[in-house]
Amino acid sequence: MKHLPIFLLIIAFLYACEPKKQKQDENTDSVFQNINLPYDFEKPSEQYDLPKKLKEISGLSYYKNNQLACVNDEEGKVFIYDLTKKEVAEKIPFGKDGDYEGIEVVGNEVFILKSNGKINSFKVGEAYERTIDCTDPDVIEYEGLGYDPKSKRLLLAAKERVKDKDDKKMIYAYDFDRKVLFKNIAIPQEQITDKANGKDFRPSGIAVNPLTGQVFILASDGKKLLVLSEDGKKEALISLDPNIFKQPEGICFSPEGTLYISSEGKDGDGYILAFGLSK
Repeated sequence: MKHLPIFLLIIAFLYACEPKKQKQDENTDSVFQNINLPYDFEKPSEQYDLPKKLKEISGLSYYKNNQLACVNDEEGKVFIYDLTKKEVAEKIPFGKDGDYEGIEVVGNEVFILKSNGKINSFKVGEAYERTIDCTDPDVIEYEGLGYDPKSKRLLLAAKERVKDKDDKKMIYAYDFDRKVLFKNIAIPQEQITDKANGKDFRPSGIAVNPLTGQVFILASDGKKLLVLSEDGKKEALISLDPNIFKQPEGICFSPEGTLYISSEGKDGDGYILAFGLSK
């Protein structure tokens, strides 16, 4: 009986601590918001309005010397957009018209992704072309192409898949050396759920930050930006303002870390937003 007050005191202490832990767990997403992200997504540093040919811009990649490579989802052409002149500087035909959803420039080779997983590529200034088959029976539609310079693999974001039992979103990777496609990053629902748009998240673009190695996954359906560490751990989930990001489809970085996000035009022309390093 002498120890009863101490025992009750311990129980009371544990009981008092439990609600705090539960509250922290319920608000886990808020812990990740904007961690280690030197970009102000409410204030783009520049907006580039695109010509009518790029109203349906669907893919974006850094090209060279303040130029971005763009594709739309209809024409077999690469549009080189000059950020200084604010105009299309060059058009490079590469194939027949089709549903092109992603583009990535690696060295002097340009890769263009179709929604079905077929990739066309060519080398600038050379008589070189190839086709890479990244079709997968689980994938209904791809809508994002990136490149990881560390692993030297292409990254493909699946917009829609045959529904898995675990209901995860999936990022695939293509290994050039082994010439194989494989599941690379599985994204569970809890990592892409927020208060603004719930579970809605269908990837539309993917890019790797050259300064940090972080993987940025853009979702037009859901208006979100998921940021993962190099090893695939969630670092941030950003809810994008639909007034700023009308239909975000493409994403890329400059070598200096400037972030570019392209958006298809709905009631107007397509455009590209630039986000410079803010800190």
